Amino acid sequence: MLYVCLKLSATFSAIKTRFFSVEGFNFFSIFWKDYGFKKFADPRFYITEILDKQAIDSGCIDSVYLLTIPKALGWGFNPISFWLCFDLQGALRIVLAEVNNTFNERHGYLCFNPKMEPITRLTTISQPKVFHVSPFCQVRGHYDFKFDINEANMKIDIDYFDEGERLISTAIHGEIIKFNDRNLAAYFLSLPFITFKVLFFIHFHAFRLWFKKIPFRPTPKKPDIDIT
Repeated sequence: MLYVCLKLSATFSAIKTRFFSVEGFNFFSIFWKDYGFKKFADPRFYITEILDKQAIDSGCIDSVYLLTIPKALGWGFNPISFWLCFDLQGALRIVLAEVNNTFNERHGYLCFNPKMEPITRLTTISQPKVFHVSPFCQVRGHYDFKFDINEANMKIDIDYFDEGERLISTAIHGEIIKFNDRNLAAYFLSLPFITFKVLFFIHFHAFRLWFKKIPFRPTPKKPDIDIT
């Protein structure tokens, strides 16, 4: 799976490629309407505004990146994106994980240490599950988030627990490579297929659970708040 990591202060000025666009159709592209919980034009200001509303001091944040799956020829499904906030020393301090379900709904989980210490590979941040994703899992239990991101590699683990039992493990692991035409072209032919594959297996595994007579739960009402 191809993820792109965009430094928001450089989103428009530092991207030197013919194959990728922000707010424009291309082989690969992102559109701000696919992110957040209200319309915005400046993503950096949008994240700062969220932190202020959550009473989180954003003074330690020096740079913000968006880690996301781009659309291919204007099409794609993005299960989760991450807004990564780093301090002046390059330490990860805050992560906003935006989760999308197949019902066109979105929720954000805000991850940080209580005393705003850096998030390291040894840090586990727990968040209660409040957002419906699968009709075969109730909206209860909690997620454990782990982030290990450096200049060479990325590793994000999200485990879902219910009544003390780990039910789902999600991992995003990969090498960070240069953002250029050559590398984008190498992924272009595979990305539409991979996106289709993600959607196919979401529904395929749902069918398997239904066939095994695992209880099916109707879609509950979305939480009143967009970010927890």
